Amino acid sequence: MFIRDKNLSIGFHSQGKTISAVNSISFNIPKGKTVAIVGESGSGKSVTTKLILGLLNQKNVSKKGKILFNNRNILNLSQNEFKKIRGNNIAIIFQDPIAALNPVFKIKDQFYEVNLNSKKMSKKDSFIRACKALEKVSIRDPERILESYPFQLSGGLAQRVVITMAMINKPELLLADEPSTALDVTIQNQALDLMDDLTKETNTAVLLITHNMGVVRKFAEKVYVIYRGVIVEE
Repeated sequence: MFIRDKNLSIGFHSQGKTISAVNSISFNIPKGKTVAIVGESGSGKSVTTKLILGLLNQKNVSKKGKILFNNRNILNLSQNEFKKIRGNNIAIIFQDPIAALNPVFKIKDQFYEVNLNSKKMSKKDSFIRACKALEKVSIRDPERILESYPFQLSGGLAQRVVITMAMINKPELLLADEPSTALDVTIQNQALDLMDDLTKETNTAVLLITHNMGVVRKFAEKVYVIYRGVIVEE
């Protein structure tokens, strides 16, 4: 298996107590496949995603089990080690594209930071690379988009930019956390189809976090149902 969570548990310490968010869950994501985790709000879906991405290193968080990524346990990597993986080997798409982008930097500057995860390059070369990536996803005026701030983009366009940014370094694993929830219904499918096309082209494994069974039916090859931090069905 490409990535495997084995008996993973996550707890939060508060006022002398430990609140269990995830309790001994295990799931597999084969290379090039889309696997979904579904469940109601607060069931442990997003917190699992954040742990895989190395975003739960606070002192009040307890972690048990293993996350095997290419046969390497990444559960307790340092932040410096995670920086080498995040945005390069593992990428994420959040549910609110505008909130996912930094409001004070132009899109070109944010692409530059992502491009540096792959290799050192000038801002000019990064701009050219970003233009080509945006053209590939049918954005007709990539230069204008790159010179824009996030608030100047529509929700659908911002999500297209976020998906392109996540996929530009051809990650091995894409975490998609409710990737279409914040979008208008008419453009949800466009964003999901784009994500599906790009991941299939690069043979990227996808962990799809959602509560929309219609999305699961269309895109996922396997689904895990999580309830109160426990996987109850697969």
